[in-house]
Amino acid sequence: MSMPAAAPRDESFVRAYGPWALIAGASEGVGAEFARQLAAKGISCVLVSRRAAALDSLGAELREHHGVETRTVALDLSLPDAGETLERATADLHVGLLVFVAGSDPHGARFVDLPLAEWLALTRRNVDTLMSCVHGFAVRMKEARRGGIIIVGSHAAFNGADRLSTYSATKAFGLNLGESLWAELKPSGIDVLNLVLDATDTPTLRAALVRHGIAIDSVPLALPADVVRVGLARLGQGPTLIWGGDEKTGHPFQSDQARRQRVMDISKRLSLFYGDT
Repeated sequence: MSMPAAAPRDESFVRAYGPWALIAGASEGVGAEFARQLAAKGISCVLVSRRAAALDSLGAELREHHGVETRTVALDLSLPDAGETLERATADLHVGLLVFVAGSDPHGARFVDLPLAEWLALTRRNVDTLMSCVHGFAVRMKEARRGGIIIVGSHAAFNGADRLSTYSATKAFGLNLGESLWAELKPSGIDVLNLVLDATDTPTLRAALVRHGIAIDSVPLALPADVVRVGLARLGQGPTLIWGGDEKTGHPFQSDQARRQRVMDISKRLSLFYGDT
């Protein structure tokens, strides 16, 4: 049986964000879908997660169906030197797009009910490794005068709540980092987008629903294919895409435009203190 022909490359996307993308958290769900859609555009993929077998399987799929190159890095992103490890693992590649998807909270526990070590692992992954990766790859993109960064976040960034203490705090960090970098890096030709998701149909979320006895069809879930397709289309229209938002409200928890304007206004105000350079 002959294999289906590879989809046509998206040459303009490859010129802007190729030839390689690094996807942190690529083994399943939204991360794996990013890899599939980027490979369909003609972008070669560095696939990163702890699960080597899942990465190898996905890499083989991308090579077979889309004819791109792949590289897998089996890595625990909560390790203190994870960011530096990824830089070394890609030193010979031109990475034009960084997609940071990793960072879910599998516990749903209250702060004092788990050892501090569990929360420190979450902050290392969602704060330290995120910042290290973004800094390292942004420096390389700035030298090339092009590139893109997508930080996949959560509506949890907008407020704290019972059982969300550390997770929501880390997602707020990612959101503010991404919005600030959108303002800083856009003049250098680098696009930054926060993709702020609500409940999304991933294996991790499904497992959590089953564990807590919640019927999967009782919760409205976004589809990974949809959020990735829209996120990639909106990469150049940052800094924030709020999934399920409503532009008519003008509320910063609902409106991408309101958040963009606020970032621009505050950045302009800060130039009075620090200057334009």
